[in-house]
Amino acid sequence: MTAVVGILNKYAVAIAADSAVTLGGNGGRKILNKANKVFTLSKYHPVGVMIYNSATFMGTPWETIIKVYRQNLKDKSFRTLKEYQLDFIEFLHKKNFYADNDSQLGVLESFIYGIIASNITKVKNEHLIYLHNRNKANHDHFVTKFELQISEFLRQWSSNMNYCDEYDGYTFEEFERYSAGLFTKLINEGFINFGITLTSDIIEKLKKCAFAVLIVKETYTNYTGLIFTGFGEDEIYPSLIPVNISMVVDNRLKYFIDEDNVASISNLNSGAVRPFAQTDVIETILSGIDPELENIFSTNFDVLFREYNKTIVANIPPENELLRKQIESLDTRPMLEKYSELNRQIKLQKFINPLMMAVSSLSKEDLSEMAESLIYLTYLKRRITNAEESVGGPVDVAVISKGDGFVWIKRKHYFAPELNSHFLQNYLKK
Repeated sequence: MTAVVGILNKYAVAIAADSAVTLGGNGGRKILNKANKVFTLSKYHPVGVMIYNSATFMGTPWETIIKVYRQNLKDKSFRTLKEYQLDFIEFLHKKNFYADNDSQLGVLESFIYGIIASNITKVKNEHLIYLHNRNKANHDHFVTKFELQISEFLRQWSSNMNYCDEYDGYTFEEFERYSAGLFTKLINEGFINFGITLTSDIIEKLKKCAFAVLIVKETYTNYTGLIFTGFGEDEIYPSLIPVNISMVVDNRLKYFIDEDNVASISNLNSGAVRPFAQTDVIETILSGIDPELENIFSTNFDVLFREYNKTIVANIPPENELLRKQIESLDTRPMLEKYSELNRQIKLQKFINPLMMAVSSLSKEDLSEMAESLIYLTYLKRRITNAEESVGGPVDVAVISKGDGFVWIKRKHYFAPELNSHFLQNYLKK
């Protein structure tokens, strides 16, 4: 995991990221503190990019992809930051996504396996008896429960109509043809080899489950967050565009803009803070309350309100059955929504708006110090609690301004700069 942040005002945008990367395998989890997550997108113009979550794309490190893009871009510029982001996506297409068809099928296989495995696990946790006594009755019971589970999974995902751009218009029949061999293999490995026989209807539902997740904007799948930020040639104020990219299937790139976290500075919006990945500490500072604690308060309010209704019902005389039923059928959701809205307004008035006003007037030095501090506080919380130290290592900090361009404030190197003067001399020649 990681923590990255972008802080914007009319003067500049400060970006910062920790250096922790979590590696997982059969031997357990290991955290290293040498990862690079902040990069210049251009050697000549005021644009940069940060990454979080997965460090690779279709098996290729994002660091390599970004630096190859930078070499291809050379001194070319674009009018807006949005055009840089679109050009980067187009670059991935031109490079065939750094993946051949076998790689795409391999990624799709892992994707489908993850969906099947997660649904099997939910059923197994409730019906372990089948693993110890594989008679026909238990087999049929397991299959019935599995079908109910995937039917509910499909119902939830098929209601999402927010399609990724390159999968809008992609049909289930196209997906079924492309993935047919994978499903045969996975059904054999996951079910038939364990003595489980699925009906053709269940297999069809499994295919539709995978298709429903594939085509929509979601974070269920392992993905990389690419955060483009800086200035286009025609832009006086900075902006920030986060893009989630996960994989390529059937030569279609699964990506979408994280619209909720787009930031654009203007005369109407003079300050913004955008945290990504592990955001709990930064959101606590911004909103005045820990997000987890706020969820607990909301849950407790809902429980208390329901208990209050039950108390009222218990005190209604038996002869007033109509009133009893009316109170029992009361929908408490509007009250919970009202409670959440009142809290949101208080957070805006007391914490978020005053802080954004302060951010809007910060100097470039203060912006960089704030960005670094927010990452460090995220690390510190994990350091002094029992939480896994998944944020850590040196904090890389940069400031991007219209006049000065991309300026490193703090940056780790895997080499000693004083021993590699040729690297620094050749940087702008490439």
